[in-house]
Amino acid sequence: MKLVKPENDFEPVHAMVIQSISAKAVLAAVELKIFDMLGEERSLEVLAKSLGLVSERLESMLDILVAVKLLEKHGDQYINTPVAMEFLVSSEPLYQGLSIQLTMQFISSIENSISELVAGGDVDRDTVDEKWGAADVMDGTAQDALGSGLLPVIEVVTGLPGFNDFRTMCDIGGNHGSYLMGVLDQNDDMNGVLFDLPPVAEQAQARCNALGYEGRITTTGLDFRSDNLPVSGFDLALTSHFLYVFKDDLTTVLKRIAESLRPGGWFVSHHYAGDGGNKDRLTSASLELLTRLCGYPSHFIEREELADALSGAGFEDVRFQPVSPTGFGLITVAQWPK
Repeated sequence: MKLVKPENDFEPVHAMVIQSISAKAVLAAVELKIFDMLGEERSLEVLAKSLGLVSERLESMLDILVAVKLLEKHGDQYINTPVAMEFLVSSEPLYQGLSIQLTMQFISSIENSISELVAGGDVDRDTVDEKWGAADVMDGTAQDALGSGLLPVIEVVTGLPGFNDFRTMCDIGGNHGSYLMGVLDQNDDMNGVLFDLPPVAEQAQARCNALGYEGRITTTGLDFRSDNLPVSGFDLALTSHFLYVFKDDLTTVLKRIAESLRPGGWFVSHHYAGDGGNKDRLTSASLELLTRLCGYPSHFIEREELADALSGAGFEDVRFQPVSPTGFGLITVAQWPK
């Protein structure tokens, strides 16, 4: 056997492959309610006994959670970090457990077919569309909104000129309805319409009714890929993670949205932009791979691209605001001429 001496270090690649289990360990910790137990310091033995787990195996999982800064270890005691306390304890208002489960399930449905999909295979879009209307999926996406763009979008909307005089709005592709409900909470005189695929709209109506918005929110089923909005005269049209589906012809889609607005009405979009300040190239490339494997051109719409499309559609006073200093989220605001 002829041995060949490596000229390069393969260990970083090897480490990346092994580390792929760390995300699944975080998901398992959420499912096992480990973070719920660590609002105060506990030892490995106490935690294992309380949860009915094998201590030697649990210890390795806890070491991963310490390495990714979700737990701290003080001697033989473990405790949540502030991030874990805020987002991974199931009783906390910003709990993201369902969101993590949803994301991991989606990735799992794609990752074993990457080679096939890169070679031209297709994801079953009808099945994907139907899943958006499932109650657990809706709950997961609502949690994701709570932990990311929901509050910044609401703050931008409520800061629009004349917001207190707004009476009607629509949320296009509104899914769980949290953006719509959050805006209506800031103006008791407003009503809203949520547009989404028919099975999604039906579940969204039940969700909004159950949360106390019956009579203020109406959901209407439509497929914006083929249908026009049936209602016009809105003070505000809102979209979140929706425009990227139409990235190949943004100007035409924005003109269709403009038809729903009154003169002087406002359009607000929340979406991803690669120039939003986040330098994490691996995360952006991973998100883009998932998006393209699902048959969409990109999940990112850059500021200049969207500004040009809005101007081409006839909008004025275009503004941008990042959701956070490090993330990809971008809020875009534009006004339809008076």
